[in-house]
Amino acid sequence: NICFSVESSASPATARNILRDSVQFLVRLPSIAINMSALINAPKVCLLEPNAALSPLLQEILRNCERRNTRCDRPLVNFIMNLLSMDPQYELFMETVSADRRNHDDFVEACCNLLADDRSPTLITLRMQCFFLDNFFDKEEIVEKHARNLQAKTFALTKEIIDNDVITKDEQDEVFNKVILDIVMNMGLGNPDCKEVMAETMRALNSVMSRSDKAKFVTLDRKDRLMALKDIREIVAGIRIFNKHSGNTANGMADLPKIIDQSHESTKSILQITLCEIMDKVNLLTSALNAAIAYDLRNRSIITLLPENITADDFDTIKDLLTMYRQHEVYTRKLIDELAIIKLSIDSCKQEYEAKLLRIHEAVQYRTAIPTDRVFPKFSELTRVWLQFQNFIFLLSEMNQISNTLTLLMERCASFDDLAYRLLGESQIQTDVDRLNKVSSKRFILPDPKNCEIVPYEENMQARENDSFVLYFHCMQLLKFCLWHLAEGKGLLMPGSTELGVCRVQKEHYLFNIPEPVTFFDEDPNKYFFKIVETARKKIQLICLLNMYDKVQSSYNAPRSEGFQMRITTTCDQEVQTDLHPVPSNIDREYRWNVWDYRREAIRLANIRTKRTTSVQTVESSRALPKSTQIYLGKQQTTQTRVSRSTETEQRRQVGLKVIEPSAPSPLKVYALTLAQTSRSAFNKNGER
Repeated sequence: NICFSVESSASPATARNILRDSVQFLVRLPSIAINMSALINAPKVCLLEPNAALSPLLQEILRNCERRNTRCDRPLVNFIMNLLSMDPQYELFMETVSADRRNHDDFVEACCNLLADDRSPTLITLRMQCFFLDNFFDKEEIVEKHARNLQAKTFALTKEIIDNDVITKDEQDEVFNKVILDIVMNMGLGNPDCKEVMAETMRALNSVMSRSDKAKFVTLDRKDRLMALKDIREIVAGIRIFNKHSGNTANGMADLPKIIDQSHESTKSILQITLCEIMDKVNLLTSALNAAIAYDLRNRSIITLLPENITADDFDTIKDLLTMYRQHEVYTRKLIDELAIIKLSIDSCKQEYEAKLLRIHEAVQYRTAIPTDRVFPKFSELTRVWLQFQNFIFLLSEMNQISNTLTLLMERCASFDDLAYRLLGESQIQTDVDRLNKVSSKRFILPDPKNCEIVPYEENMQARENDSFVLYFHCMQLLKFCLWHLAEGKGLLMPGSTELGVCRVQKEHYLFNIPEPVTFFDEDPNKYFFKIVETARKKIQLICLLNMYDKVQSSYNAPRSEGFQMRITTTCDQEVQTDLHPVPSNIDREYRWNVWDYRREAIRLANIRTKRTTSVQTVESSRALPKSTQIYLGKQQTTQTRVSRSTETEQRRQVGLKVIEPSAPSPLKVYALTLAQTSRSAFNKNGER
């Protein structure tokens, strides 16, 4: 243990600097002989998603937990069920042996017992694993999540800007007041309630857009107005950032590069201090367990020597407690590695930020008027770098949140320090480095190797990380813990020594703590592999810690040591060419095997008869479709009036009588002519009387 002492006359800042330098010195120690920065390759989908075959048992577990007043989260229950179901004793997935009700009851009881004690190291370790697998951040996903949240908050404001029709000058000014608010909120330029922030943004906007530009902006359609709004955001934000860097007024704008540096240092210090606290517990527990064991090399076993006031259950509790702290160590080191990667990106982004500011300064230093359009893209590029700074802040915030959650989970665990010190006795607390230095002068010796090969340790045996998972092929197995201690000690975590050499079996590399067990392992490797798998079935928290999911799952059909053989996952590149359509397909899309489908269809068709079809055309669809109007073309029309007709009878000759033609017109004709003349004289040309 190392104690930090600071003089009382020292200032708080000096004390913090001394503490930070001391912590950095401790963390720079040789990785405690165990490189735990690699993330465990636990199949996230297989462990966290519910198993459909276990769904009936899930409901029964939830009912039993509710009956016992046990608080349990459904994702955690699924996680525990998926791990426990890989134990063949429950016969849940056996094809040759039918699972009876008794095994189901035992499985439900085992899950409920794990969930019962909320302060046990085993359950807390499982909670940490479930939380980390589900919440370990993806950088791109966090950035997209923040963008979606910000867009949701400003959606109503953006919609008002691009949808409203503007006619008068007052309406135009109101729209651009909303534009200024939109720029401040989306670009993170300050507090929108501050009048100085809004006024300075207005001045930057006026330097970009004239009155005619504003009038043209409000006449654009919805899509073009949205694209123009995005360009205006970037240019105006870039002008404000440049004004702040140039020493002009930039009220309310935060200095993001400085804030990011402070946040990084704070996060780094917190993670390093957390790691030091974890290693203090790890060294205590490892030393206590090491003091309570002895090696019986003649019988090829490990003997447990417990004091009078320590029971076997207490010894198992200390082992589970060590597993919990080792798991916390793995995740903390993973966060430290991710923080180092983020730091490299931050430094690269800062260099780009300074370079773009310098280019803009060179472009505008000899100008007295508004920059030309050739300079505007430079402001947009500066804004994009500014947004990257904001993304780094969200990443650091997410990392702090994960670290705090893991620490809170650790604080739930009951304290077993008194039990560890009683188990330690008069022995001294040693670090992993001190413990491994005792065997640094020894080497593995196999005069006649049968199944193993001794190779020297190389740096390329470390885990090679990919973006989404970690490849553990041709790398150190069991997280550099001693294989023999895990097998014979039933989950005893002792760091292996790379100085002794590396034991290669079936292209996988294993470490040991002492050189003698290598001979035992060379005779029958599968025997020790089975013991480790059997231990992982009982202590399911070891499956994720040691990255043994694939091995435990592949060995499900070997519940006993006889005939057990560890399967090594191998991959190869292979191409298969098949016929496009070897069998002609005949798929009837209208086929229904269920008669109720036909009944539902008949009911739907019957209901359509009582419905009325209506349609609505939206603004978006009106632009997407061509519009046309159908009219009736004009045509010439005539009106045909009635034609006076008369009926002429057949002229007949009268015999014996002579027809005498009247010399004067008949009285009827005289009356008709008189009436026509009277009508024409009664009205003038305009139709007036």
